[in-house]
Amino acid sequence: MRKFVLLFTFIVLLAACKKREAPGAAYQYSDPKQPAQTATATAATTTGTDIGSTMPAYSATGLDGSKFDLATKRNKVVLLNLWATWCGPCRYEIPELQALHAKFEPKGFEVIGVSVDESGVEPVKQFVDEFKMTYPVVLDPEGKLAGIFGTSVLPTTVLLDRNGKIVWKRYGQIMPGDKELEQAIAKVL
Repeated sequence: MRKFVLLFTFIVLLAACKKREAPGAAYQYSDPKQPAQTATATAATTTGTDIGSTMPAYSATGLDGSKFDLATKRNKVVLLNLWATWCGPCRYEIPELQALHAKFEPKGFEVIGVSVDESGVEPVKQFVDEFKMTYPVVLDPEGKLAGIFGTSVLPTTVLLDRNGKIVWKRYGQIMPGDKELEQAIAKVL
């Protein structure tokens, strides 16, 4: 009986974490048991959102209804994190993102969460409060940033230097104590 319960639980979790539909796009969870895909500087190009290219223009709406424009963040090192409240791996990485934000913010670093939730501002605000997220969160229910990144994987994260150049990219969740990411942040600070 125990084997049946474990097998059933595994199947349900696997089915729940594979895919979530959104208008115009299908998002997938990253599998926490598989290594996340990290782009490296050796794959640099100057177009699109590959390592070495300049991040295209992007704007969204803040949780307070204000307009967010990524261009206003020049002269800061920015970690853009594409996520959703219903994404299990996204939830898992929030404490690490919060820790990075707190550790490096005094040096001109900022995490910016970009929620693709379609449920409106109130559920996202409640989620932000529940998870004690102190970094800025903006709403992108149309998935504009996912389109710019050319991804359906949640979470997807990019690190921008002070000039808006993409220096690090990850498809999938950031694990606690990710030394590669911390080194990339330290290098551009």
